[in-house]
Amino acid sequence: MERCIIAAVADNGAIGKDNDLLWHIAEDMRYFRRTTTGNPVVMGYRTFLSIGRPLPKRVNIVISTRPWDDVPEGVIVAGSLEEAYSLAEKTAKSKVNDASVDVEVPENDVATSADGGRETESGRIFIMGGGETYRKALPTADILFITHVHAVIKDADTFFPAIDPAIWKVESETPTATDPETGYTYEFRVYTRRVFPPLCLQAVLISFKWSAIRPTFRL
Repeated sequence: MERCIIAAVADNGAIGKDNDLLWHIAEDMRYFRRTTTGNPVVMGYRTFLSIGRPLPKRVNIVISTRPWDDVPEGVIVAGSLEEAYSLAEKTAKSKVNDASVDVEVPENDVATSADGGRETESGRIFIMGGGETYRKALPTADILFITHVHAVIKDADTFFPAIDPAIWKVESETPTATDPETGYTYEFRVYTRRVFPPLCLQAVLISFKWSAIRPTFRL
């Protein structure tokens, strides 16, 4: 399954303060629902507490190393990020939480099983926070779904790790839009990991390039 990260990030990398979002942009919320519905979502314990409930129509996996006696219904607990990935892959064909919440879900986004439950079919796992979970997930992620919010939040306390352009390329990008409520401008970008040739092939290419340009000396 593809390992994906989804986040809304300010120009200075800020993503949160006091375990809460920095903004409420309606179109960003809709984008998040459209993108993640029908897929497993992975989050840290504090991120789950900030939401307060499992997200509907998604397998909810919460990373927690602390004892959690009263695990909410619809939540799967993982002790680490790697365990969360393993659990997500195991449950990818199982029915996801279908709580009665008004969420717009395109019919072609998910498959419906014979008993009315919904099953994932995109083959993606989404990391949705918080900062430490993003930091651990970025080195092995395949795709980034980033809402770039053009603001500098100086008093934020949670930040997204830097997106290195040498590693990530912009696969698609929407035109810049303005949120009428907050006044923030933003766009949605999808990044994919750059593919590099194996080290042995790189060595051959470097050797060939050098042999082609090195000067020829005659005695």
